Amino acid sequence: MNRNKKITLAITAMMLAILACNLPAQKPATEAAAPTLTSQPTEASTSAPAFTPTPSTPTVSVSTATNCRTGPDPSYSLVLTFQPGATAPVVGKYSASNYWVITTPTGGTCWLWGAYATVQGNTSTLAEIAPPPLPPTQVVAVAPTQAPTQPPAAPTKSIIAISPIINPGIIMTVKPSAPAKLNITTSCQYLSFPVQQLISRTDSLSWSSVGNATGYHIYVNGAAYSLVMAPTTSVTIKESNGTLIQGVLQFGVTAQNSFGTSAMTSATAHCP
Repeated sequence: MNRNKKITLAITAMMLAILACNLPAQKPATEAAAPTLTSQPTEASTSAPAFTPTPSTPTVSVSTATNCRTGPDPSYSLVLTFQPGATAPVVGKYSASNYWVITTPTGGTCWLWGAYATVQGNTSTLAEIAPPPLPPTQVVAVAPTQAPTQPPAAPTKSIIAISPIINPGIIMTVKPSAPAKLNITTSCQYLSFPVQQLISRTDSLSWSSVGNATGYHIYVNGAAYSLVMAPTTSVTIKESNGTLIQGVLQFGVTAQNSFGTSAMTSATAHCP
């Protein structure tokens, strides 16, 4: 019996040992799996930077071919003749004589008379530009007639009328005379309802031509209004809803060329 009991205990101990070897190993309770960190890329900004538009440059066009010169007067040199359908940037103004300073196709500038011009864009920020000095007047010297090689004949006792001789080496320069006549035709427009009110007037001016004039300055109440080129001898002035449409207006015209400006011929007109 004792021998059998020992055998049985031995077999039982062996089986327990085998079972213990087959059990899975258990990790300590304090060991935990480290979390896995996933790096997420930050989305790059795709929005474009804010864009502030620059103010547009005013542009000019003309209704008829207009000369563009080196200054605001026919005495200045001609740069180009601005044609209808063309446009150019406006970089300055000379309000006293209604001129615009524009950029030429070659990158320079010239002065364009505004009577036939239409400007698109904001001109309030354009600088008032002072005119350049007038170009010097070119005087061509004429060589005097060569003196005769033979001595003059002896004077006689006869009385001979001698006409004055102008030195052929001097060229006479004459500024134009004032226009002989200034005619004005005035047309007035009224608003009859609710009360009669003058809303606009048109004054058509015409004057006599001056032979040696290259242009004519127009004045309204003593202030320079515009400049027209010869042979033009008329201009139309229209005012709407302004101070100039009422009362008596004084108009004036002077003739000019490269040697100077004439006295002013004046006339008045008013709406009935």
